[in-house]
Amino acid sequence: MAPIDTTTPLHATVDMEIPVKWSAQKPEYKASKGVDGVKNHGVVDAALRAVVFVCGLAAVIVMVTSKQSKMIPISPVMSIPLDANWNQSPAYIYYVVAFSVACLYNIITCVLSVLTLKKTGDSTKLQFHLAILDSLLLGIVSSALGAELALAYIGLKGNPHSFWKEICNAYGSFCHHLSASTTMAIVSIIALLLLVWHSYYTLSKKIVRG
Repeated sequence: MAPIDTTTPLHATVDMEIPVKWSAQKPEYKASKGVDGVKNHGVVDAALRAVVFVCGLAAVIVMVTSKQSKMIPISPVMSIPLDANWNQSPAYIYYVVAFSVACLYNIITCVLSVLTLKKTGDSTKLQFHLAILDSLLLGIVSSALGAELALAYIGLKGNPHSFWKEICNAYGSFCHHLSASTTMAIVSIIALLLLVWHSYYTLSKKIVRG
């Protein structure tokens, strides 16, 4: 009787080794892709927070330096000095306080985003909490801008039904400050809106992959 050959064929050995090599390389590809995703999100997040901070700070500075004094005639022979200042209206005070809080919040969270760039771990929890806080802040600054715009419109156009006269024809510098501050505030809110959208979009992609 002929002896049985128990030697494993060469092609069988090769076929068994190839799947093992491919399966060992696959997790490395996923890990590198996840790290790149975290870094990309961190760069966009930090950039948008910097825009929110800079524009919000500019809006606050322009508003608090808007004081204007002018001699207002009260009779044909008499005039008195009257001031137009942001702290004379609760709406403007709310506006300044809201954007001051937004600036402080975004400088802190911007630092956190920069620190996240140096980490390779999962920051999903941090992104989730920041997205909720960003949404809350967006509502606060939007309401502050709405209150400021309503009062600024009255100052520009007046309200004949309530016998409120416009003041921008007398306090031109004050109204120019309001206009510039409003423009910077709108840019800040748009950047914050994009930040909220980007955060939820990134989180939704992680949920789908998970």
